[in-house]
Amino acid sequence: MSRGSEWRKWDLHVHTASSYDYKYKTDDCDELLVKSWREKELAVVAITDHFLIDAERIKKLQLLAPEITILPGVELRCDKGTSNLHVILIFSNQDLDKLSTRFSVIMKDDKARNKDNHDSIYWDYKDIVEFARTNNGIVSVHAGKKDKGIDDGITNSLEVNMAIKAEIAEYADVFEMGKINDIDNYNKFVFKTVRRKPMIICSDNHDPRNYQLKENLWIKADASFEGLLQAIKEPELRFFVGDIPPKKKIVNDNSHKFIDSIKIKGITPSDKWFDDEIPLNYDLVTIIGNKGNGKSALADIIGHAGNTHNNKFSFLSTEKFNQKPDYLGKNYGVVLKWKNGIEEEKLLFPTDNTLLVEKVKYLPQQYIEYVCNDLKDGFNDEIERLIFDYLPQEEKLGMDSLFHLMEYLTSNVVKDIDSKQVKLKEINAQIIEKENKSSLGEKRILNEKLNDYQKQLEQEANNKPIDVVKPNIDTQVEETLNMLNVQMEDLKKQFEIKKQDLDNLSKKQHLIESTLEQIEKAKNSVEEWFDKLNNNLLSNGVKEIVACKVDVNCEDLLSLKKQVESGINSIKLEISTIENDKKDGTLVLKLKETQQRITQITSKLSLAEVNYQNYLQDLIKWREKVAKVSENITKIREELRVLEEDIPIKLNELYESRKLICKEVYLLKKSIVEKYAQKYSYINSAISELDIKESEKPKIEINFYLDSNNMERKLFNHINQNVKSIFRGKEQAKENLSLLVETIKIDEFDSVFDSLKKIEDELKNSSSDYDKVFLDKAEFFNNLYGLDYIKTNYQLKLGDKLLSKLSPGERGLLLLIFYLLLDKENCPLIIDQPEDNLDNQSIFDRLVKYIIRAKAQRQIIIVTHNPNIAVACDSEQIIYSSMNKEELHLKYTYNSMEASEMRKYIVDVLEGTMPAFEKRSKKYTE
Repeated sequence: MSRGSEWRKWDLHVHTASSYDYKYKTDDCDELLVKSWREKELAVVAITDHFLIDAERIKKLQLLAPEITILPGVELRCDKGTSNLHVILIFSNQDLDKLSTRFSVIMKDDKARNKDNHDSIYWDYKDIVEFARTNNGIVSVHAGKKDKGIDDGITNSLEVNMAIKAEIAEYADVFEMGKINDIDNYNKFVFKTVRRKPMIICSDNHDPRNYQLKENLWIKADASFEGLLQAIKEPELRFFVGDIPPKKKIVNDNSHKFIDSIKIKGITPSDKWFDDEIPLNYDLVTIIGNKGNGKSALADIIGHAGNTHNNKFSFLSTEKFNQKPDYLGKNYGVVLKWKNGIEEEKLLFPTDNTLLVEKVKYLPQQYIEYVCNDLKDGFNDEIERLIFDYLPQEEKLGMDSLFHLMEYLTSNVVKDIDSKQVKLKEINAQIIEKENKSSLGEKRILNEKLNDYQKQLEQEANNKPIDVVKPNIDTQVEETLNMLNVQMEDLKKQFEIKKQDLDNLSKKQHLIESTLEQIEKAKNSVEEWFDKLNNNLLSNGVKEIVACKVDVNCEDLLSLKKQVESGINSIKLEISTIENDKKDGTLVLKLKETQQRITQITSKLSLAEVNYQNYLQDLIKWREKVAKVSENITKIREELRVLEEDIPIKLNELYESRKLICKEVYLLKKSIVEKYAQKYSYINSAISELDIKESEKPKIEINFYLDSNNMERKLFNHINQNVKSIFRGKEQAKENLSLLVETIKIDEFDSVFDSLKKIEDELKNSSSDYDKVFLDKAEFFNNLYGLDYIKTNYQLKLGDKLLSKLSPGERGLLLLIFYLLLDKENCPLIIDQPEDNLDNQSIFDRLVKYIIRAKAQRQIIIVTHNPNIAVACDSEQIIYSSMNKEELHLKYTYNSMEASEMRKYIVDVLEGTMPAFEKRSKKYTE
């Protein structure tokens, strides 16, 4: 089973005993050579003897090591710029005899110079290149510090030498270096001006007894000459010199994250839809095929087998393969085998994996479309997951998502904001109360009352009882009546004082009881809060408990409560009445007794004496009435003074307090920005390091902003939009509010507050009946100055374009950037037709290079119908999907891109609908 192009060890410069200068030519030389190859774990070698291609020896070696690919080649000396420049040619191992004969006839017999002397034989460089091209061979030139190379034998001292080196390099397919440092130098200096080519380091072995690899040469390709040809086209991606290629090390170190194979089979012989076992390449696997021939089916199955939580399947959905009532998936099983040897088996129905550990990330075609068209939930959810993954584990604080983490981190700030907004409501209530009192209407009412009382006072001056001449009366009776009248007035005053005292004590009693209740609630709240803290500590393995005992000393308050209760009871014993309390109090009894005595005495008086006593009583009442009216006039004048003098001062204090509270809320909200910025800094750091154009880079900006829609809702819900004001009518109200806030500098509190004050002033000035503008005046101002419409979130861009301004294709590209370049999970990534909604230029300029970078870190499986994906991404494995529609059987053929059968499928399936771009055209030819 072919897994496609894999990293294997190669040696492309090996001599045998057929070379004139070989150091060991005994009978076992070939066996020793093969033994060394096996010890070095070589998959491919090229026999490059000096000046000949020994077909017989190569055939013998092929028989001795059938598991190793042995390519024929030859090492030649040429005339370019030096007397001893060596060039190596490597050929396909097909038609070996014909190749050997051609070389002998054309090169050895016809083209060679000084052909009878091994030490001086050489060829014209153009003849060497022509022979290589005519026979589909490749040209390898020694370079760097490699002995007998273009840098070793040709200096840069003359322009002609530079021209010669450039000509040699132009026709060379590969540079063979002497050491790692040569490769570094060529990367730094040479390839800035010369087209990049593969660089290799080989053994150049001349003695099987001492077979030493200077460095390991790894090539990612089929172990074939066609594989080598394919690899040469991608010198950076498919060649590595050193201990182990980075991707191979990643695979070895994370074998649980790479799928080794997928096996799909029916439970019974009659279940014929699937019967495949497919080994999967660990780099890029591309699934191709004609429409309706099972490409998405395979992607769905791999995703399902890897427990994807994304069940927007196109093939395994209940609208297709798993339709009611058959649910065909119940008749087929899938076995997913990981690189570490673990196998996982399940049926193709049911497909809900949400309770299982997700081991692959699958992006079905429908899902990409859904996410890219649902900015609010789908897209943001995916981006937030990727952002969350970038946080160090210790900064996740045990949370399972970015949303819950930020909710937790800002919870105390939110509580502080809530607390400030409670104070704001209290202040607004006082402001509204004071504003109502200081209103023109209130002032008019007080002046009208004052005028009425003054008129009453003038009227009472005319209502004074007419003087009555005091009759002669018994001196003792008069003294007794005078004494009783004084006593009566005194008792009445005591009664009024006691009533006022009772009222004051009752208020004090209520205040004390309310305070004690609040203290108890606060105590319980604090204890519950500590219990919650301790439970949280215990649940996270922290055994040290925070000790808390709330001890509030209320003894003085309780003592005062008893005193107040005692005072209330004492007063009630004095002023209670039989009508209300079933028993008259002591003071009430005294009043009744005194009145009774007065009545008894006056009943015995003469008419003149009675009239005089009535006059005295009327005079007392008149004086009381005048005193009451005068007292009311004094009170109203004080109220007017307070309204005109004290309330404006108090209002200014309240306005300032409101501003301070509003600023505290603003600063608390702004502190949330810092929390967001800190958590988002990790992914922003990764984004900044992406080696892509700035215009292609995603940007995550923390956005502290005024949510105008939210502001409209919060304010207009409490406005009567039928009453004349700047907020009359829905559309006009929105327009006017927008104009009032458009100049806000959200990062400056003074700018924010000035705009809010302007809203208040404009609303007041635009209405002839201000109070009728509001449905709920208090709630309007609570919302206006509470700042709930100022929010913090992140703003996603592609280059300088906002997410909301991107086309669905651009949003898809942005999502793929996150998955391909920024996703830290590095589990297998399966994508069904990522190129949809993208034009060819976008695919080539952007998506291709993102896929190439991603496959260097993780396993990528892509369903595609576009040649730019399959070919330009240099896919390591092609899976061709076909269907026998009569028998309803899907078949999957797989191999490397360089395999001849796969090249045919690529041309037939892909190029017929999307011609391959020029740069990759050679990959389609035989």
